[in-house]
This record gives sequence, C-alpha cells and structure tokens, in this order.
Amino acid sequence: MSAIDYYKDEEVETFYIPPELSENNQTAPTITTSPEIPEEDEPADSPAPAKKPKMSKEEMLSRTKGILSIPKIDVKMLIMDGVDDETLRVAVGRLPYTDDLDEIGNCVLAGHRSYTFGKYLNRLNELVTGDKITVQTKNKTLNYTIYKMQIIEPDDFSIIEKNGTDKILTVFTCDPPGIGSHRLVVQAKQDE
Repeated sequence: MSAIDYYKDEEVETFYIPPELSENNQTAPTITTSPEIPEEDEPADSPAPAKKPKMSKEEMLSRTKGILSIPKIDVKMLIMDGVDDETLRVAVGRLPYTDDLDEIGNCVLAGHRSYTFGKYLNRLNELVTGDKITVQTKNKTLNYTIYKMQIIEPDDFSIIEKNGTDKILTVFTCDPPGIGSHRLVVQAKQDE
C-alpha cells in the first residue's frame, strides 16, 4: 500500500505539538529548560484544553528518531514515528508509509501550530526558499535546504508522493493557526 492510498482511505488529523524536549547525552543537543512537559496556553474559547502527554520521558527518548531543528524560527523538536495524539503532544510525527530520514524518497513530518506565538511550528510561515533545516539522528547530522513552500487543502495528498531521486523532508502544519482549514507545507532537499 502506498502512502497516498493509505491517506485517501483515512481521515487525516493532527494535533498540537509541545516545545522541544531532549536528554543530556552524547547523541542529542542539551536543553537547559526543565524536563517537565509544560501545558499549552490556549484561549478561553478553545474547544478543548491541552493535556499533558501520557508518555514517560524514558519512552519519549526511546522512540525518538531524531531532533528537528529550524534555527531561523527557534524550533527544536523530537521526531517520532506516528501521528497519533500522544505522539504529537511531544514530537513531530513521521507519517506511516512515508520514507525514513536519510533515505531517497520523501520523509513527511506532521505537526500543528499553537495559539501562542513562537511555540511549536507556529512560525513555519516565516521560512522562505533557501532557509535551512537540520535533523540530528543518533548517528549523523542531516542538513536540508528549503526549495518549496505552499498552502494546500487538507485532502491534497500530493505532498506525500514518493521521490525516486532525492532525499526530501516535508514538514506540514495546519493553517491558519487556530482554524486549520488548510495545510502549510515546507519541502526541503537534503544537502549533498
């Protein structure tokens, strides 16, 4: 089953993502903030309050595939497989049936924006073609250059199509923040 076939048959939904998390070890950057997961700030008219993740810190670290870093907009977030509610409260999630990091193809990461400026992927719209994205895995640093930005309908699955020649990283979030009627998509090609 291809990623496009899977998502045409499923109702795709993503959730809000909390700020960066990391463990002080040799393979991940160190964070000087508290390891506690902060609750999300949402306005009073928000449909449902944010919840703390049920996942333990140990489970988060064991499931982490890498750390997504976008210096221009101060983003540093864990990357995990899956786009379920629990995962996306603590990380950006790799969509099932899309390619892994550092593989020829298209690795697609999903996340939502926050109501609070500067949190999660809220500032993704500030990026432009040529900006840099970095992914730190356990074994290496992967550098990407943004080549395409677009706003699409939620049922446009073209962003998860396979690529047979390049190592593509696609990051998307709901747009506009708080409404989510569309998807803001950033696509980047891995540097040689």
